[in-house]
Amino acid sequence: MLPPATVDKLSPFLGEECALCKDPLTPGDVVIICPEDGSRHHDRCWIANGNKCAAYGCRGHGEITLPSSPESPPSPAHPAMSSSPTPSPAHPITGPPAHYTIANSCLILAIAIAIILCSVGCFGLWAIADYLMLHFWNLPYRAPFSTIIIF
Repeated sequence: MLPPATVDKLSPFLGEECALCKDPLTPGDVVIICPEDGSRHHDRCWIANGNKCAAYGCRGHGEITLPSSPESPPSPAHPAMSSSPTPSPAHPITGPPAHYTIANSCLILAIAIAIILCSVGCFGLWAIADYLMLHFWNLPYRAPFSTIIIF
């Protein structure tokens, strides 16, 4: 069960976008915070999405808890939704994700491979240009190597 929270004028989430409809969160909006990744949803968007998070790959889900009495406003689901203007930096919802996913690992690996291929490719182009300039076009732009190194 997920408790809804009401955005007020001092909320740090004021002006952020709903994960589903992308409309900004305004004072008076009832918001559901995903327990898995901390993304914010309007309560109506959470329900319209089948009581689950709209963020790609997130498995957060849950029913919305109704307030105990109709006169009392819903309690904040997150300490930062209260009247304090700054969120707690130690809270896991406001911080970066604590784990890497397979997609993050694949992206890092792809970047590393691209850097290696670019550096090898640039050296190969230099070696080809060096050979052509010295041996094919007879342009002595540098002194030839005095010794030959054989590996």
